[in-house]
Amino acid sequence: MHRALILSLQPPGGGGVQARRYAKLLPHLPAAGWEFHVVGPDPRLDAVTPEPIDGLQPFCHYSRQVSRSHRCAIRKNRRRAGTPLHLWFGLRQLIHQRLERLGGHDPQAHALEGLRATALETAARLPFDVVAGICPDFRVLEVAREVSGLLGKPFIAIYDDPFGHREKGRFHPAHPERQRAVLAAAAGAVFASPLTLERYREQGLLGSTPASFLPDCFEVGESPPPAARSATGSHGEPITTAGAPLTLFHPGNLGSWRPIEPLLEAVRRWQREGHGELRILLYGYLYAAAKTAIRSDPTLRDSVRVHAAVSNERSHQLAEAADAVLVLIGPRHTDNLPSKFFEYLPHTTPALVAGPAGNPLEAILDDLNKGLYCDIESSAGIFDALVALQRQGRAFRDHQRRHPDAIGAYAAPRVARAWAAAFDGVLAACPKT
Repeated sequence: MHRALILSLQPPGGGGVQARRYAKLLPHLPAAGWEFHVVGPDPRLDAVTPEPIDGLQPFCHYSRQVSRSHRCAIRKNRRRAGTPLHLWFGLRQLIHQRLERLGGHDPQAHALEGLRATALETAARLPFDVVAGICPDFRVLEVAREVSGLLGKPFIAIYDDPFGHREKGRFHPAHPERQRAVLAAAAGAVFASPLTLERYREQGLLGSTPASFLPDCFEVGESPPPAARSATGSHGEPITTAGAPLTLFHPGNLGSWRPIEPLLEAVRRWQREGHGELRILLYGYLYAAAKTAIRSDPTLRDSVRVHAAVSNERSHQLAEAADAVLVLIGPRHTDNLPSKFFEYLPHTTPALVAGPAGNPLEAILDDLNKGLYCDIESSAGIFDALVALQRQGRAFRDHQRRHPDAIGAYAAPRVARAWAAAFDGVLAACPKT
């Protein structure tokens, strides 16, 4: 059995997208000959919605080195805005930020030093074969490279996100020389998107370091029972004919970099043309301008509902009950493969993905016959996709029922075997010491 020590600022149990990705993998890696041990900040101090996952405790090693200002920010954001506790922790956050600035305290450097110390403490108790770091934050890769040098073990760089500025069709790497140095020191690299890997190669950042693309995955298990539907077919599927109700479920936060104004315009047109009842359910943070647009328009208020974030278990119930899972990819993020797409693959619920042209998810969606892809900046494109979804939703569900193994390439046990094979390859290529 091999062991990998992996440094991350979003460790499993933290409730974030990156945290969920590795939480799904960890239980399946030992069957493939590997244990991944993840070092990161304690989710009780660092995560707005910590979600402890049974069975992962032996693989998670937490640092409590989290700045007081950040602890107060997390505790504030766990409360509803405007409540006394929300205001109290907000005030404490401001006070600690001022004190930290006066004392020259850097919260990010403090967290990274906690990663380094916890990694070395863990390595003193358990033998490891490789050390890896996960970007973002890029500095985690630099700390992981340092730890690997101290331990005399190979270093693997993992890019869940690129480090730099993305715009339509282009990527401008930040600190390219530092990135080249990290990747030159790496015995191997793993990228969460094939387009990110391609860009790093094209820009000469990767050099001769062997690298691979490994996708996100879904956990294997039974789908939760669906909530009651107002209209269903003989197998419990929604009746998707012209004029039938259509419910879309979007899990996760929506910042301004994922603009929904074209979606809102498509909703207005849908209502004007009388296509039937439309419900778009958004769970999580939504940027202020979009909230204002919804509140100020009666048409939108009737169709678009914004709710607080829910647990992962509840999100699967909502996905099962919906007519489609809505996935939004920011116009600049051509390389992004959202975790939510893979998370809900086991459900026969189709996906409606709105994103930029050239995103790799479009080909995956087509290959699986899992739903529809459209331009996130085109209200007409989104409207046409909604109409097509209303008509074709049953066909997507029927296809997955007839071909249940098509999504198997993205099941956690199979993706875990791919990770193990990639790490095996790195070890095999390293000089024996």
